[in-house]
Amino acid sequence: GFTNFDIIKYHLGYCNSGQYKHKIIIPSYNISGSLNFFVGRDFYDSSFKHKNPNVSKDIIGFELYINWNLPVILVEGAIDAMTIKRNAIPLFGKTIPDELRKRLIEKKVKAIYVCLDKDAQKQALAVAEEFIKEGIIVYFVNLQEKDPNEIGFEPMIKIIKETKPLSFSDLIRYKLNI
Repeated sequence: GFTNFDIIKYHLGYCNSGQYKHKIIIPSYNISGSLNFFVGRDFYDSSFKHKNPNVSKDIIGFELYINWNLPVILVEGAIDAMTIKRNAIPLFGKTIPDELRKRLIEKKVKAIYVCLDKDAQKQALAVAEEFIKEGIIVYFVNLQEKDPNEIGFEPMIKIIKETKPLSFSDLIRYKLNI
């Protein structure tokens, strides 16, 4: 469901050969516009869907596109962030990088949506708890079965808009049910 605009905005590429053969290359840029990470995503169905470079993930994914004055949406992957389109940061995994943690606090982000896949609910709640303790309003987007990319842009925006702030009692309730 990506448009030509998305391909240009995110500078998507494609490899015909080499170790990233048949993979879409999704780059991430820091605030200065310098490449800070990339992921190779399989274009065809295979058992090896993602290929990351052998470098540190302690970066802020898609930082070039982030407005720190607005709520930030944390997602697992680049495709999920591209699907949401609005202030979404891919973690390139299930845990929050130290650099991102520091920046969220340093920039005094007022609200964070934690929108990780169902299989990462434990990690999502740990992230939520950490930022609640920092005084940040946290929205826990409780995805049932599909990830943001499978759900699609418009349904994801509707889910995000309908998500209520996570209270401490909600947090405890979720943790007890994992």
